[in-house]
Amino acid sequence: MPYPPSIVPSRADGPLAGLRIAVKDLFDVAGYPTAAGNPVLLAASGIKRETAPVIQTLLHAGAEFVGKTNTDELAYSLIGRNMHFGMPINPRRPDRIPGGSSSGSAVAVAAGLAEIGVGTDTSGSIRLPAAANGLFGWRPTHGILNPAGVRPLAPSFDTPGLITADLAHLERAMVSLGIETKNAQEASFIVADDILAHCSSDINEGFLAMLDRRAIRFERVSSVSSFSLSNLGRAFTTILQREAWLSNADLFLRYGASIEPSIAERLAKGAHLSDDEVIAAKQIRIAFKNEASARLRNKILIMPTLPVVVPKRDASAEDLQHFRTRSIELLCLSGLSGFPQLTAPLTVGTELASISLLATEGNDFQLCSVMKTIAT
Repeated sequence: MPYPPSIVPSRADGPLAGLRIAVKDLFDVAGYPTAAGNPVLLAASGIKRETAPVIQTLLHAGAEFVGKTNTDELAYSLIGRNMHFGMPINPRRPDRIPGGSSSGSAVAVAAGLAEIGVGTDTSGSIRLPAAANGLFGWRPTHGILNPAGVRPLAPSFDTPGLITADLAHLERAMVSLGIETKNAQEASFIVADDILAHCSSDINEGFLAMLDRRAIRFERVSSVSSFSLSNLGRAFTTILQREAWLSNADLFLRYGASIEPSIAERLAKGAHLSDDEVIAAKQIRIAFKNEASARLRNKILIMPTLPVVVPKRDASAEDLQHFRTRSIELLCLSGLSGFPQLTAPLTVGTELASISLLATEGNDFQLCSVMKTIAT
């Protein structure tokens, strides 16, 4: 981003001393504008005088700010491409997309420019770029981290989150952010058949081989709820589109030409949804959370993060949209429930893939503790 350099002070000591943070350009940082990947918002922002509380907490814990990072425009995509500011290069797989919308934060970590990438996750914007770049990604329990000073997309799904290459760095950052550690306990795993059926054969083979290699015992279930993944994906997308429209209506109506066409199209869809459609989607969300809460009581869902390998940078618009839609049908489980999800890198043949752990709300640190036993 074409930002002037500005010193962002942090503690010289503290639990995160020696670790650098790269911050998605959705967070306010004193001394910098906040653009959310859009040139009109960049021009209108002005220099911020206050830093978002999540970022300030990390700075107070000793982390060093090294810069703001690219985001998909308005944080409303999962690909990593920004019409105005470009697509960062995936350091681990340069021919593949970096994923988004926290693309720059993931790439900064994968490239060794920072130890902690700070981003946001609405429909997968932490988890997908973490998976694409061979990193750990944490989408917290919804509402556990303060969203103040972060430009919203869909507030009932939005959450700050973190990306790291080292699980120990993630654990240190979680503790610094006040995540309770009392829930670290022995895990009982569930694998869901409908999730495996949604994934490609190579992803499934790599995932099941990892379970076998690690001698991970699990209970096989048909699903974590009575809803199909496609129905959950549609409900999630309906709520997302309505909230994204409400967050961006003023920008769209006044400066719609500044917005990348496919993102503008999704915003327009949100404007034309009926109240009945949104109410029905919200009813599915409530029912799904209740069912998933019962199914996952004292258990952890273990699953592939994405159903397929991430596409190449030069993939067609149709292929990218298919990838986005299909991925959301897995990524929406955390969004609809508000449950925490932690991703970890997994190699499938010569490609990067990812596994995920998902548990009921408040069990964030347990996921980190469990992941240490299976992914390191």
